[in-house]
Amino acid sequence: MGEARYAQVLADHHLLIREGISAGGGKEIGTQGDGFFAVFSSPSAGAAAVIRMQLALGAHEWPTGEQVRVRMGVHCGEASETSTGLVGLDVHRAARVAAIAYGGQILLSETAGALVHDLLPAGALLKDLGLHRLKDLGRPEHIFQLDVEGLPSEFPPLRSLDNPTLANNLPTQLATFIGRDQELQELRTLVESARLVTLTGAGGSGKTRLALQVAAELLDGSGDGVWLVELAAISDENAVASAVAETLGIASQSGRPVLETLIEALVPQDILIVLDNCEHLITECAKVTDTIMRRCPKVHLLATSREPIGISGEGIYRVPSLSLPAPDSDSSTLEGSDAVALFVDRARSQGVNLVFDKETAPLVVSTCRRLDGMPLAIELAAARLRSLSLLDVHDLLDQRFRLLTGGSRGALERQQTLRATVDWSYSLLNAPEQSVLRRLSVFADGFDLPAAGAVCAFGAIEIFDVTDLLGSLVDKSLVIAEPTDGAFRYRLLETIRQFAVERLVELDEDEAATVAAAHCEHFLSVAERAATHLAGPDQGQWLARLDSDHSNVRRAIEHAADDSSGTTMVLRFAGALRYFWLARSRREEAFRLLMPALERPEADAEPELLVNALVTASLVARHVDIHTAQGLADRAVEIAGRVDDERLYVRSLVVLGGAYYFSGHPETAFPLGKECVERARSFDDDDLLAVALGLDLMCSQVLDPVRTEALFTEAIACTERSGNLFFTADFHNTAGVFALQRGDITGAHKHFELSSQALQDCGVATYHVKINLGLTLREEGDFEGAGEMLEEGLRISRRSGDRFGLAYSILGLACLAVDLGDWWRAAELHGVAQASLDQIGQSWLLYYEPLRQGSLDKASEHLGDEEFRRAYAKGRSAGFEETIDWSYLRSRLSPTDTSGMPPTLLPEQSPQGPSTSRPL
Repeated sequence: MGEARYAQVLADHHLLIREGISAGGGKEIGTQGDGFFAVFSSPSAGAAAVIRMQLALGAHEWPTGEQVRVRMGVHCGEASETSTGLVGLDVHRAARVAAIAYGGQILLSETAGALVHDLLPAGALLKDLGLHRLKDLGRPEHIFQLDVEGLPSEFPPLRSLDNPTLANNLPTQLATFIGRDQELQELRTLVESARLVTLTGAGGSGKTRLALQVAAELLDGSGDGVWLVELAAISDENAVASAVAETLGIASQSGRPVLETLIEALVPQDILIVLDNCEHLITECAKVTDTIMRRCPKVHLLATSREPIGISGEGIYRVPSLSLPAPDSDSSTLEGSDAVALFVDRARSQGVNLVFDKETAPLVVSTCRRLDGMPLAIELAAARLRSLSLLDVHDLLDQRFRLLTGGSRGALERQQTLRATVDWSYSLLNAPEQSVLRRLSVFADGFDLPAAGAVCAFGAIEIFDVTDLLGSLVDKSLVIAEPTDGAFRYRLLETIRQFAVERLVELDEDEAATVAAAHCEHFLSVAERAATHLAGPDQGQWLARLDSDHSNVRRAIEHAADDSSGTTMVLRFAGALRYFWLARSRREEAFRLLMPALERPEADAEPELLVNALVTASLVARHVDIHTAQGLADRAVEIAGRVDDERLYVRSLVVLGGAYYFSGHPETAFPLGKECVERARSFDDDDLLAVALGLDLMCSQVLDPVRTEALFTEAIACTERSGNLFFTADFHNTAGVFALQRGDITGAHKHFELSSQALQDCGVATYHVKINLGLTLREEGDFEGAGEMLEEGLRISRRSGDRFGLAYSILGLACLAVDLGDWWRAAELHGVAQASLDQIGQSWLLYYEPLRQGSLDKASEHLGDEEFRRAYAKGRSAGFEETIDWSYLRSRLSPTDTSGMPPTLLPEQSPQGPSTSRPL
């Protein structure tokens, strides 16, 4: 479109929008780009206006001959009019509602929907689209679509954070995001010019929250998503690469450094990684980020740290304090200040009805100024309004700020300010509150009330005191309480935690040791309680429970492993966490944690515990070092032979057979599998029999396939009786492949659906079932469903860097392209699939080779030999990203928005125009 035509389109668009606003009695507040912000006298007037605008836009004859589609959002709430325009949290909320719509779509928030439900004109109705997380990361919003006769009513899934195409792990934030409009724009601009942007500043300056907000706004579904890697709970400097790989689901590879595996997986990806709290791991963060920057051209990084990472190409953004009122501001404009707005919002969230008048306004402004506009300091001060007057808070703060004169001249002023603020808040606690805060600093991450009681209740503090003391610390914003599944989990901000750790160690080293021991004992009890459920029907629930406590469990094991007196505890952890580490693919972490303790002489003093730990260690070592896995299994069998426990002996023999199988010696493992099954049948233990059948089954597939069907049937029956979902999924997936081989499409589909459901129930994502279900749907003639499943398998494989999964998902898409008659694309994709498999040195599995060859023959027949060879060679030699066309792979394209954001009902903010930041 030329400039003249675009100008005419924009002019027509503006005219139609303004006519609609005027006809509805609305008021245009402002524009930004091609977006409008308007307010109306009533919800029904606003709803009628947006309907009128959409009908006018649809009926208009555009200069380009194309249809211009505008997305519109309607929200109701409170806003204050200042000299700079309307301000208020609902203004921003309204903009977020509009931002998740598509061109031609009208969305309403829950508030707006409720108000207009019974006032809609004839031919209009509301469609309930459910709860959606908006990009302010706040509470989910109930969204309604306004359907009108004569306007489109079918749209793709909303662009909310719940949309699976917007891949991310961004957490929901209970507290509202205040202001920072200028900082957000500056960071979005900086991200365009620098692939690594580090947000620096003192602890409590709001680096993390600002980084998360920027990341959310950059997420638009065009790349591989946004992923938050939290480093605060990591104490091992060498674990940074592992933390990134774990977050992205990238599996470790035997004999390879984690960083190399990570880099190989990231090379083709267009992804944004947020590294949070880098300061205590700065050297390793510099190494990892520098390697990613040099070798992964499409990866972008956002980091938060108290100091720059210090590598070439780094863009440094020093997070400023929240904006403060100008010296000559009057009370009518003060809430336009971000610092004041934060203080007022947090006071009101504490239940304090802070009236903003001529008496209180100067005190609020003075308090915010003396706190230098630091978010954490402001939140702590606002929290004190629960027990102190505004004047008292102001005066106490004034006295404490004298401490700033004694700080190091080399330290950042804001660091001194924050320390003084935290020290001031700490000094206002009574002695029991101070003790509990110090003891809570042992937690690496969130914790629940029983964990707090186990760690804090000793000495002068009784178990019944902990609940009240913890609640008091929550009230004073020194501990954060987050509702989860009907209960609360608690956590300390990292700055508060570090302060409390210092106080704990300085005041009493014996108390610090007691706290660490209590922490270890508690999470060992959690792990052992979970172990009784991890092979049963509530496996998913307990896997999720261990997920939430993972950082604390890891810290507890590290504490136990630091001293030889903790060897027994490490062995107990090993036995308890076996299924968790396997189901969650934490094999390398488990291997690193267990090996030092297993090599100590003290381990031999507990032979039963040692055998259990060796079994676990051998299982996790298969993906780290197969020869070590075999040695561990040999040792387990030898010790188990001396212990009067037949079950332990069977499990030891199973892992030894597995080590032989995965090292390329199924003939050695075969008789062990048969022996294990025979021994396991003497017990009424479905889980034990299932693992024995699993070994026998693996070997029989290679050496005696006639036995496999009966083994499958028995193994699946075992897992269904025991409720072991992870094993159920694995057996059903393999049984489905065998059904496909026999031509039993209905049976295969049933097995894959059952496998997929079992994985979903235990919260595990894997590409295997997606690919196999896609191939099954293809056999049934459901090409659209097949494409969706195969593309999902491709996404999972791509994100985890698994070349095996990439090869088979692309193979399925190549076969699908043949079915659709796209011969050149099919040949090209076959080349890409072969190249992916070549990289890991494997041949095609038995079932897939005939499928592949038949598809290749059809493509070659239609293209001719020469043309086919050219297309195939192009795919095999080209890079993955050069060949895979994501828009081609999608079964249908989403409508394209040709205009900006919509007009809205009060208090919608002026919508943003087309994004100028890097798409994600």
